[in-house]
Amino acid sequence: MESTFEYSPTVPLLSHLLQGKGLKNPINLGKAIRLWVLLRCIYGHESDPIYCHLNESFTYPEWRDAFFLEQKLFHQNFNTDSLEHSNSQCPCYKSIHQWLFADYLATDQQQWYEDFRETCYLAGDADIKDFLDTLSWEKSKSNDDKNRLFACVPRTINNNLKELVKLGYLEKIGDKFHKLEEIDFSSLAQSKLVDANFNFPNLSYIRQEDLSEVPDLFRATMGQKQRFFMHVDYVVAKRDLDNDWPYRFQQLWQENEFPILRLEYDSVSLHRLVKRITYPVCIYYYQRALYLCAYGQDPKDRNKLDWYNYRLDRIKVMANLDWSDPEIPLLLQEQYHQQNLFTADYIDTQLSRGFGFDFYKPLKTMVLRFNQDFSERYIDESFRHETFKKFDTVRQLSTWLGQQQLQPAEKKQLQRVIKQWQVQGEQEPTHSYFRMDYRHQDNNVIMRLRAWGPNVEVLFPLDLRQRMASDVQAMAALYSH
Repeated sequence: MESTFEYSPTVPLLSHLLQGKGLKNPINLGKAIRLWVLLRCIYGHESDPIYCHLNESFTYPEWRDAFFLEQKLFHQNFNTDSLEHSNSQCPCYKSIHQWLFADYLATDQQQWYEDFRETCYLAGDADIKDFLDTLSWEKSKSNDDKNRLFACVPRTINNNLKELVKLGYLEKIGDKFHKLEEIDFSSLAQSKLVDANFNFPNLSYIRQEDLSEVPDLFRATMGQKQRFFMHVDYVVAKRDLDNDWPYRFQQLWQENEFPILRLEYDSVSLHRLVKRITYPVCIYYYQRALYLCAYGQDPKDRNKLDWYNYRLDRIKVMANLDWSDPEIPLLLQEQYHQQNLFTADYIDTQLSRGFGFDFYKPLKTMVLRFNQDFSERYIDESFRHETFKKFDTVRQLSTWLGQQQLQPAEKKQLQRVIKQWQVQGEQEPTHSYFRMDYRHQDNNVIMRLRAWGPNVEVLFPLDLRQRMASDVQAMAALYSH
């Protein structure tokens, strides 16, 4: 039985530690590498530079003092910002690239890239190095802070230690973690890539991070019996959906990469049938229905060009036009002739900029306060959106507030929140604070906030806060008798 942990951070090993969660998600990748480092600290060989001489039972502070340098200055208090620690000899200073490819147990970089590309179903031109440097798949974004995996608040590492308990590598009794006398790392040593030859459809079109992990599960289903199933809510009644629509658009795009259409659309918001000329870009499945994302005449104003998400079941008639048709708006014709029409990549980029499906609506930022227990159970380690960020300390919230141009009432509201947080203290937090960019007046945002119910409070902006308060009051009135 192998009880010493001396394994390189290969893609199969990191995937094994995640128990089916995808490495493509930046949060998951960082977590997997931290778990690998913790195993080295606890069970590694004494020659390993980060091996910690811990007792058979230890607390998080004992591990912290053995792992970090100058811990009293930068790693002891909950509200200490580890990012200020610039000692390159401290493990908190090391980047993901250093942990993986320039460490005591470094793995081969080229092989790691190939395995990562295969496991995550990435295109051949995907820039993995840039992703590891920035923890983002967007070229314009940088996340240098999270690239330093151990420059984080204690709760993150404490949760990672608890994860090792769930994985069977530690025991926890009271506030102490206990090493196992006999531990078998053979399953980690034998971790292999999933058989790439297993015939599975290309699911690169799945944009939701949670669903992007589904191929990993189904690739592992090798027996005669089906073991994995997926139920997807579909709000459109079968009688209302012309099943030919998706195939008609598929055929349309095969024949012409840049078609132009006249649609007759049954608009629920306008309560009438509208005829509009538009350029169809792609079809999205979002929140229980299929939508055609198109750019052209606005359903509410035919003289305005804008994006619109047409629900597929409400399209009544589709007519294919020629780009020379005089009815086509001049600006749209110019974009076509200049080869400057939008693509699906533009939509992906806009969706990543703010939560919500109406990617063409104005961007705003919300600040949320979650119940601490709910946050730890369901929010902290989850992926909600690229812009969903936690304020780990009251100083971070105060700094962010100082960078915003707010109305006096909104600024006063957040200053009140900061004072409340300061009074409560950070050692025993009662709430967690987050911010997220979102699409203003997008109903999907409202539905998400409603689903969190009394576990979340909208602190900012005030118009969204008032909207949620009105909804709650209206709902309470239904149950008041």
